[in-house]
Amino acid sequence: MRRLCFPLLLSLSPLFLFLVPPAPAAAPDPAAIPQLHQPAARDVARYGPGYRYPQAGWIVLHVEGEPYERGYQQGRLLAKEIAAYVRMLATERSAKAPVDGWRSARQLANALFLRKIDREYLEEMKGIAEGATDAGASFDERDIDLTDIVALNTWMEIESLDPALDATPTGLERKDFPRAGLPKAPAPKSVKKDHCSAFIANGAATSDGKIVFGHITMAGLTSGPFVNVWIDVQPKTGRRFVMQGFPGAVWSSQDYYINDAGILLCETTVDQTPFEPAGLSLVSRARKAIQYGESIDAVVKALSEKNNGLYSNEWLIGDLKTNEIAMFELGTQESRLWRSSKEQWFEGTKGFYWGCNNAKDLMVRIEAQPADATDKPERRVWEADERDRAWLRFYKDHAGKIDAAAARKALSNAPLAANTSLDAKYTTAALAQKLASHAMYGPPHGKTWRPTDQERRDHPEIKALEPHPWTVLTITPAPK
Repeated sequence: MRRLCFPLLLSLSPLFLFLVPPAPAAAPDPAAIPQLHQPAARDVARYGPGYRYPQAGWIVLHVEGEPYERGYQQGRLLAKEIAAYVRMLATERSAKAPVDGWRSARQLANALFLRKIDREYLEEMKGIAEGATDAGASFDERDIDLTDIVALNTWMEIESLDPALDATPTGLERKDFPRAGLPKAPAPKSVKKDHCSAFIANGAATSDGKIVFGHITMAGLTSGPFVNVWIDVQPKTGRRFVMQGFPGAVWSSQDYYINDAGILLCETTVDQTPFEPAGLSLVSRARKAIQYGESIDAVVKALSEKNNGLYSNEWLIGDLKTNEIAMFELGTQESRLWRSSKEQWFEGTKGFYWGCNNAKDLMVRIEAQPADATDKPERRVWEADERDRAWLRFYKDHAGKIDAAAARKALSNAPLAANTSLDAKYTTAALAQKLASHAMYGPPHGKTWRPTDQERRDHPEIKALEPHPWTVLTITPAPK
């Protein structure tokens, strides 16, 4: 219906104007498309076509060109942070002997992963190493090299090796030995850690029917100073994309991506499934998925082809071109894909998928069981944990109304924003088309995360993680 508007003229005395108090300033509306950030020229550091600048706790980095060139740009621009990240992970590997700890990490990266990464990304990592070295980065009185950068990028896979090997059969599991009847010492119970919360919604679940997408990184405080790099990659071939990363990254590892073909991609981990040594590193598969993926099918193929099984994930995928969303659980041999186009919903949440480290597919859950377990169930019912229940409540309360404001609310409050949360990001279809996201660095519940005394002793460079204001991260060119 057309509304008819008529002008209304009022003559107001000065006294009336004095008595009427000014209207309070409206709070920022996260559902509105905000004015995009423009950095001051003095804050921009450049190397060739690459540049970096700070933004509300984030480091915004742009690199472009051929693989070695864009890597070299990153190395030159993030040299200080790359060296610091190597030092931190060395203490993570061995607090008492960090040099030895990093040596063992390099050996694993070299033996298991370096030759399982696509050549394009190895060239990019070579450029990162040499750019960082030329800018003065070093570790243990030597230059940063390719193996260091491979170790940084495969760190999540290195950390996944122990539980993956527990789930990998040796071939002796069903053989009886003379001591089989003797009591067996109970295996130590592993402590399950929370690693990220995420959602993607569309159609009947969102206020305008279009995609809304969000993710929280959950990890240790040692990661706090380092996973705040917002990387805009403009490669010579493939799609331009943005990702949350770390100094020296060729992939996200926090796994939050958007590309200019309209693909959105993020993950939350699930219980670790077996290791397949002949498979390709997830570094290569995830990067290929976002750089060359132009559809949900292409992303799923890139993630699952020649899968080594490490760092098992539940991936949430969106395609702005078709307004389709999907949830893809990927173990090693087992996987499960749910698609909105096929009306495949979990727990009846039409238009909504979520992830929070609790595998939904029976076969993926069974594959993650220890290889020598004797009580593997034929069937096992999925059980919601605390964060699953929070997502289900969120869906019940907001179905048909999910927008940017609802996303911010969900990602700012417990239990989804837990004490081990490092950040929060979300985007809408309108913002994602601009490769932009709302983002907050630091604990999204707004409280400072301080290291313990033991953490200070083990990691001399650890520091408190402060919450920063929400901002919008973009690919707006930096001023010269």
